[in-house]
Amino acid sequence: MKAKDLKFEDIKKGDTAFFTVTVTENDLKKFAELSGDYNPLHTDEEYAKKTEFNGRVIHGMFLGALVSRFVGMELPGKKALLLKETLEFKKPTRVGDILTVQGTVIHKSESLSLLELSMEIRNQKELLAIGSAFVRVLP
Repeated sequence: MKAKDLKFEDIKKGDTAFFTVTVTENDLKKFAELSGDYNPLHTDEEYAKKTEFNGRVIHGMFLGALVSRFVGMELPGKKALLLKETLEFKKPTRVGDILTVQGTVIHKSESLSLLELSMEIRNQKELLAIGSAFVRVLP
């Protein structure tokens, strides 16, 4: 994968980008290893089936990492410095979900070289998370 190399002056309010990714069992295992979060809601199907989620769910911060991927690879890409990210989780994410991570530029500060992005993460059926990202575009 190669990061896009957008310049601040080439980015406009309303610009949108997206990517899709399928969540795998290996993604869940690697994220648990990386984060150290082995909560049984994510890692133990028998336990998770007894919860309101009726099965394992992907770590919420896995979606947060996808927002980082979005700004670092898509919009703005190579010159991105992620300053702040917020996510509100609407529905659980599961192994096998095909996720679309989409961001739209909703504000651009010329003096700070700063972008505010509106973020949405959906699976093939519904909205899973909404939020925002504040990104400085390096020269």
